[in-house]
Amino acid sequence: MTKDLMLFKQKTVLFIEDDNIIKNQISEVLSMLFDEVFTSDNGKDGLELYKLHSPDLIISDIKMPIMDGLSLVEKIRDDDYNTPIILLTNFNEKEYLLNAVNLSVDGYILKPLEFNNLITTIKKSLQRNLKNSEQFFLAEDLFFNFTTSELYYKNCVVHLGVKELELLKLLIENYPKTVTKDEIYSALWSYDEISESSIKNLILRIRKKIEQEIIVSVRGLGYRLEILNN
Repeated sequence: MTKDLMLFKQKTVLFIEDDNIIKNQISEVLSMLFDEVFTSDNGKDGLELYKLHSPDLIISDIKMPIMDGLSLVEKIRDDDYNTPIILLTNFNEKEYLLNAVNLSVDGYILKPLEFNNLITTIKKSLQRNLKNSEQFFLAEDLFFNFTTSELYYKNCVVHLGVKELELLKLLIENYPKTVTKDEIYSALWSYDEISESSIKNLILRIRKKIEQEIIVSVRGLGYRLEILNN
């Protein structure tokens, strides 16, 4: 599993599809990627599962019995604008897609489903939703709390300096992209006369405090986070 896909292992997903063959096939794939997968074959039961489990991501077919996908999205969006929702669609469902424009759907996947398209759409949806998450896990026992702007290691707060915290937040907000050295200089020091050793010293201090190398150098470019699978 790639480092990017490690982001999925911290998440739960609700998958709603009335075709049992497709549901079973995709659920098997999702179960290898996500921490937990909840499934339903109609929108009504899917809505109840959403209320019960509060999944991190919802993937739903559009045309389903009892309650269709658009009605499901509309009910969820009455109270929840944050949870990413991806809809599965066919070429002949254009009229449904027109109605979905104003429902804040995060992505669409065309049937028949292709693995790479599924992964790409899920990854983009979760990354867009990152800032709405309270916690971002960097390793099994290491996470950043967005609400308090604190880093926790083994359930204890890691006391970071101002620049250390700013650097870590910058890398998290841009994950999984590489942040260039110029972008770091601009964000942390406003282009004052600072040498690259200043960045390296910040990274060394962070590593020393958490005993893990979560910040890696990308030669000739800059730095990025590396999610660890402990």
